Amino acid sequence: MQKPLLSLILLFMVVSGAGYAQGDYYSKKEAKKYYIGFSWGVGKSWWASHMDNAELYNINGGVLTSGDLKISANNPDYNYNFSVCFPVGLSRLGAGVSFERYSMDRLKVTSLSDTSAAINAPNSYVLFTENFWFNKIYAMYQRPFNFSIGKPCELDFVFAAGFYGFNGLRHLNFFGDNNMAKTLFCNVSLILDYEFIENFRLFVQPMAEYKFFRNNAQESPCIIVHNILNLTFNVGLRADIGKLKF
Repeated sequence: MQKPLLSLILLFMVVSGAGYAQGDYYSKKEAKKYYIGFSWGVGKSWWASHMDNAELYNINGGVLTSGDLKISANNPDYNYNFSVCFPVGLSRLGAGVSFERYSMDRLKVTSLSDTSAAINAPNSYVLFTENFWFNKIYAMYQRPFNFSIGKPCELDFVFAAGFYGFNGLRHLNFFGDNNMAKTLFCNVSLILDYEFIENFRLFVQPMAEYKFFRNNAQESPCIIVHNILNLTFNVGLRADIGKLKF
């Protein structure tokens, strides 16, 4: 696992514990909610990638195409999320983890160098059947809209950013050979919830997310960059654990 990912896991535990202890001091009564949330979602992703001085392999280790490549793709995905947050004034700070499963069937080679032109032509498709997971950990900021604070229905703006790892990939070199790559992401979303039982809220969460990947510089002259735009729609449940009686 990447060192930044381990660091963020530690931050997740520290922020969660410290936030729960300090939230009463900073928060205002009408927005004082200590949420723990679970959700599931489906979405679609669009890839814009380039691989310089690289080879793209099939699952048996054979070369599909090589050289300087520009690649695009789109695929469905689904995700599972867990998060916690605590109040700071009218806002909330928190952290979470998310697990996303991607299913791919082909890649489109939009541009390639002369070294690979004999294998694939530009704007051709390459069979690329994959199922793998992105495992994310993130810090989160939530801000409820003023008109909804204290109401049975609440609308929140949410921003999150963090790191991710991946597992289950069968094609060699698609994410490079060194696990110390740059893997960053950020997203914005809206949470619309409804308190159907006291202190328990069902919610929907449309989200737009950007992921960035770049392989480690030690792999030079091979350069692999992925830019991934992801749109998802999540449904979930969150509970105000600050008001629950155990």
